[in-house]
Amino acid sequence: MNCAPILVCSKDDGKTAVETASNEMVMGAVRVLCEFSLLVTQQNHSDLFLKALDDALKRFYQKKGIFQEQKMSKSAKA
Repeated sequence: MNCAPILVCSKDDGKTAVETASNEMVMGAVRVLCEFSLLVTQQNHSDLFLKALDDALKRFYQKKGIFQEQKMSKSAKA
């Protein structure tokens, strides 16, 4: 999935409220995945670090369903 079009912020881009909300949810999932990726690269593995890593992973799993929803939406349109 390419998130680049979502990064372009335009007030009058013709998107519906549902599309805008969906894009925001995608960016939330991407943001959490980036946070998780950055945490994984750290070399400090304290209890606090492991909790932050676990929290980021849990948040990603809560948000990842948006990718499947978008895939289904595009398939339904075709």
